[in-house]
Amino acid sequence: MSKRWITVAGLVFFFVVVFCVGFFFFKNRIERSQAEEKPDESSKSLIDKPFPLGAQLVDTDGAKIDEQILRKGRVVVVFITTDCDACLAEGKFLQTVIDRRRDVTFYGLVPFGTRPASSNNAEKRFPFRVFYDEANSFVMTMGLNRVPVKVFLEDGIIKKGWIGAALTDKAKSSFVEWLDGLPK
Repeated sequence: MSKRWITVAGLVFFFVVVFCVGFFFFKNRIERSQAEEKPDESSKSLIDKPFPLGAQLVDTDGAKIDEQILRKGRVVVVFITTDCDACLAEGKFLQTVIDRRRDVTFYGLVPFGTRPASSNNAEKRFPFRVFYDEANSFVMTMGLNRVPVKVFLEDGIIKKGWIGAALTDKAKSSFVEWLDGLPK
């Protein structure tokens, strides 16, 4: 009888371990695929439209920023939050490509909520200047409901967008090819 209980207990333990490993594997895979960069199908209607006006942008020190800096030349605005793992991964990737084109300026924009007291850490986490949209105007106007999102602007006009982080080699090389392919 005790051998039978040991066998049953061993099988139960085995199936519990297999279930837990499988659960965490698939959970991680699903989260990664949800955070991964995808073509921006939901906001195609924003392409060739002006980037929204009326934001109350502040920098990490709380100083008000003239939003016109987002409307001059070529700009990539990366919508991020400082507590988002996919955003941090996106920041690490962008750090590797940010200097490839001096004619393209990168800015980070935190679209949700207000500037936290620990916001000085934001510029340590990201390779670009970070702003906060204290009025949440971009969330409302652009219909943002997740981060990271990258938006490419030329003189304030939205030209291209990406939803999610460039986590795979394919997504990273696609972004690099696009960046390198911009006319000089």
